[in-house]
Amino acid sequence: MNSKDRPASSLAPGRRRALHGARTKVLQRLFADEYDTFSQADPVLRSLLHWEGEDALANAFADRLYAEILFRKPEIDALIEDLAKGWSLARLTRIDRNILRLGLCEILYDPEVPFRVSVHEALELAHEFSEPEAVAFINGILHEAAVRHAPGKGPYDPSPMAASTSRQAGRRGESAK
Repeated sequence: MNSKDRPASSLAPGRRRALHGARTKVLQRLFADEYDTFSQADPVLRSLLHWEGEDALANAFADRLYAEILFRKPEIDALIEDLAKGWSLARLTRIDRNILRLGLCEILYDPEVPFRVSVHEALELAHEFSEPEAVAFINGILHEAAVRHAPGKGPYDPSPMAASTSRQAGRRGESAK
């Protein structure tokens, strides 16, 4: 069984921590990228933004995620503007804007990461780095994006297994009446 066949919750705790650490480093790098004044040669900054850890898969994941976000940034930013009714991209805090970029990139462009994992990780980052009020806002944007643009991966599982389970639950509920 490979990682695509296995639910994210079945990943070893060490691997989950490594992937969360990779997402944290990608978020920090995206945040730093918004400042034109930092020097790439600064050793403190380089050590902060360097995501090479002991887990090679987490390192590869971070590299791929960061590159994908940069490549798709115009599309992702346009989607944020569309979904964040009444909020321009510039009006969002830098951290919230980048958490949304990270979460939306995973939801829309990474078929290997389940929707729930993408949302959970984005919300964990929001709890760690943003204001408490931002968590619900980020959650709403990510859910709306999945419903509109990634229904097969979205918050509602359209798989035949989920449909048969809900039908069985409905039958049990009818017989109990």
